[in-house]
Amino acid sequence: MDRSAYDALFALEKNHFWRVARRTMLLEILGETLPARRPARLLDVGGACALISREMQRFGEVIMVEPDAETAAFARRELGCDARVGALPDALPVEGTFDGITLLDVLEHIDDEVPALRALKRLLRPDGLLLVTVPALPFLWSSHDVAVHHRRRYVRRTLLEALREGGFEVERVSYFTSLLLPVLAAQRIADRLRRGVPDEARYQVAPPPAPINAAFGAVMDLERALLRRFDMPIGSSLVAICRHA
Repeated sequence: MDRSAYDALFALEKNHFWRVARRTMLLEILGETLPARRPARLLDVGGACALISREMQRFGEVIMVEPDAETAAFARRELGCDARVGALPDALPVEGTFDGITLLDVLEHIDDEVPALRALKRLLRPDGLLLVTVPALPFLWSSHDVAVHHRRRYVRRTLLEALREGGFEVERVSYFTSLLLPVLAAQRIADRLRRGVPDEARYQVAPPPAPINAAFGAVMDLERALLRRFDMPIGSSLVAICRHA
């Protein structure tokens, strides 16, 4: 990602409605789907600002692998995370196998997803969990995707194809950020009409004004409740729960 994106993520992680709601949702999924043994051994690949890595420690030992050395140093210094510098598919500085692996908004940065997924499968215990999130819907492509160095946005079919070719059985895949999709789509389309999609861009996401941030957070809480019972048919992101095939 662009350095400006990493710096902004540190500030956003605690406050932005989407970051908070996503983290809460993912921690709930981990609590429900990880193997029952505790303490678990977990690997968070591409942890970036690392707050979810820190909070995953409620389940057991967590190792975070992050390609950006400054971000890894921040996670070690400020958040007490075991953060190591490395990258998929062939530079993961870890040993042994894991009960759970998280790949959260990482796959879209990788040119060839399949070798990366196969590398993770080799690190996952036979009953282990792979939890994946990716950005969805190619029509939402904007300067934001350029700033964070995305290679693609997914639809359900393309994510399923990549995960299965990587050697995983997908137990569940759902869109999320669904109820707020009209708002996000309008913003992205307006931005594209106003400025086009540049070849380079700076990360410009910021929390909305406090009342709007709180209202959108409440909408995301409602969506999280719905996701406990239903797969959402469309949204700006996808989440997948995977096991060994």
